[in-house]
Amino acid sequence: MKSTLKIAAITGAISSVFLFGFFSLGVWLNTKYAWGMQVSSIRGIGGLLSIPIQAIGIYIAMQDAKRKNNALSYGQALKTGVTVAATIAVIVALFGFLYCTVFNPGYADFMVNDAQKNMMAAGKSPDEIKTNLVGVAREFTPGMQVTQALVGQFVTGTLISLIVGLFIKTKKAA
Repeated sequence: MKSTLKIAAITGAISSVFLFGFFSLGVWLNTKYAWGMQVSSIRGIGGLLSIPIQAIGIYIAMQDAKRKNNALSYGQALKTGVTVAATIAVIVALFGFLYCTVFNPGYADFMVNDAQKNMMAAGKSPDEIKTNLVGVAREFTPGMQVTQALVGQFVTGTLISLIVGLFIKTKKAA
């Protein structure tokens, strides 16, 4: 269990650095080269690209558990994977909170302003924009960012665990 948590912590740190580094670099490049991408799209692409990082961490933890026990049932594989997923979720959520409150305290306003700019460009009415911005502002509060990271990382990691566990589990002798 100790090595599972160590693998999970390392994976969570790598995933966090990737997510926030990709977002910051993507926004900078988008601004510098006037790509015209929505900032929320850059954020989404980073999230999708971080899934393999999580999958690799879960795979390594399952292989480590299998090696240490000389066998691994599907239940044990799932338990290992969910433990890694939960740990990654907590670490990414913590990094997200720190990012929104310490490293980039203007993050929420930046995201809301970008959403407003995109709605205006799409020809939304002032009333539609005002109504939609309330939800956008709520979505980017530090609390919602933590909640989204916890739920998103945990659900994704659990799904990965369900799939990877099928391939990692010890096959029964025929």
